[in-house]
Amino acid sequence: MLRSGLVARIAVALAGLGFAAVFGLAVREQESRRHNEPLRFLLGSTAMADFLEGRPLRTHYVGRNRRIPEFSLRDRHGRRFSPSQARGKVLVLNLWTITCRPCVEEMPTLELLAHQVVDRPDIEVRTITIDESWDSVKAIFPPRSRLSVLFDPERNVVRDKLGTRLFPETWFVDPQGIIRARVDGARDWSSPIVLEYIESLL
Repeated sequence: MLRSGLVARIAVALAGLGFAAVFGLAVREQESRRHNEPLRFLLGSTAMADFLEGRPLRTHYVGRNRRIPEFSLRDRHGRRFSPSQARGKVLVLNLWTITCRPCVEEMPTLELLAHQVVDRPDIEVRTITIDESWDSVKAIFPPRSRLSVLFDPERNVVRDKLGTRLFPETWFVDPQGIIRARVDGARDWSSPIVLEYIESLL
């Protein structure tokens, strides 16, 4: 009886060690994947791993067959921009307003991203604000800002064409004009993994 009880306890202990070893290997394998795999957007899913700050990034749209609607907006210099002008490039489009605190907080990272791709003719970073004019928003930008700001105070594009009501939102559009992802909420857009994803769309 004593021997059978001892055997049972040893068996349980060995099983526990086996489980711990398997669990440890699984954790290490997952960590290896997390650190070594490139960023992947899971088509048809509402979640994708972007590893920004080590957290999964939730999106409301990830896909491969929705074309960005055509529109025309002016920047602070009065120059017009339409999505069709960005064909052949990856377009990063951020939607925001000066009264949105997370928008303002993430804007320096978008500025850094714009600086990173300033010499890349195949990547374009633009923002659309619902604010009235450059005078309304210029205080948050550096003197030599590389970030293109488009103005949509009537919300004809942001609300009526893009369907955005909460800010910030960031859209990734591939060179064919297909929306590949829409990210809701503020992020650190200066992270190297963001540029890696942008380049993957090329």
